[in-house]
Amino acid sequence: MIDHEFQKSGYDLESILARRRKEKEEARAALKKFLLISLAVVLVLAAAFIFTTVQINKIQAYNLQVDQGLIEGTVDNDISVYMAARVCIVFAAICYALFMLVKLLHPKRRKPNRSFWGDLGIYILMAIIAVAMAFPLVFSIASSLKPLDELFRFPPKVFPQHITLDNYSDLIVVLGQSWVPFSRYLTNTVFITFVGTFGHVLIASMAAFVLAKYDFPGGKFFFNVVVTALMFSGYVTGIPNYIIMSRLKMIDTYWAVILPAFAAPIGLFLMKQFMEGLPTVLIEAAQIDGASQLRIFWSIVMPNVKPAWLTIIIFSVQNLWNTNASTVIYSESKKTLVYALQQIQAGGIARTGMAAAVTVIVMVVPISIFILSQSQILETMASSGLKE
Repeated sequence: MIDHEFQKSGYDLESILARRRKEKEEARAALKKFLLISLAVVLVLAAAFIFTTVQINKIQAYNLQVDQGLIEGTVDNDISVYMAARVCIVFAAICYALFMLVKLLHPKRRKPNRSFWGDLGIYILMAIIAVAMAFPLVFSIASSLKPLDELFRFPPKVFPQHITLDNYSDLIVVLGQSWVPFSRYLTNTVFITFVGTFGHVLIASMAAFVLAKYDFPGGKFFFNVVVTALMFSGYVTGIPNYIIMSRLKMIDTYWAVILPAFAAPIGLFLMKQFMEGLPTVLIEAAQIDGASQLRIFWSIVMPNVKPAWLTIIIFSVQNLWNTNASTVIYSESKKTLVYALQQIQAGGIARTGMAAAVTVIVMVVPISIFILSQSQILETMASSGLKE
């Protein structure tokens, strides 16, 4: 019955089964080849890692003997080269492990119009770019773990030879000696960041919803004003903001920082562009069902533009967390964490190690939030220019 139907439709069952067996054999051969190549790569990386580790141990042992006066000679400074090579090896192993995982879990992905060497070149280029982008972060973290003598060594070493946490412990001691507790600075920063971000997202979303989905006189002019405001940095708007806050009697209060954050144009621009891609039929259907404008905004619009407001949260947190607010807040009990840490950085050469620790602490929160939400940022940037 089945043979008759296949022959009637112009297909031969035996040829189909033979083609499928051939495809399975080719897939097994390709998988076997891939596993052999992976084994060779793992062996090469393991050998390179063992070699660099042995060389680092030899150099460290030699330098220790020189420092203790057991042997005569000069300190060997080539250890940083091997340490950098070992980091590159570990990074390459992680990248190849991710590549293997994707290859094994998604064997039927669409093949790009490139050869094997083209793919290899793309991976190498991406690895080089990733190392270049990650280097400042790695160097900052490594500097915070260096003792004071290694921070002033020239030429500077990327990785510390003697890892220490004294910079962080000294920072805690210095902050504990201040007449304003460290927790107070942290509370001020968290309050300003949370309230400013929440208000910015809410106001930008509501304004963008009206501009994107409703036509009213002056709507295009207002959006053009918002686009024009994107060209002005915080340094340009600093004096007008100070004058406005002074007239409102809000100088030396939290609101002198929070209210200008509500009016940041970047949030309104991103939300408006993203909401224009939201189908209008969803809003019309909700209106037919009797939903109010607030219900439509909160239950339909906001869940569908989640990538956009997550992106705004990242930008707002980064801006508010890193502000010192020294021009509008004068009371020490209302100062932000960044201001207190910057005062420690200005303490001179003796606080160079603490300054390196301050740099890491300040950038931890924005980087963590960005890493957790980076996919939402990419989706927002990719969709902000699309319309229905």
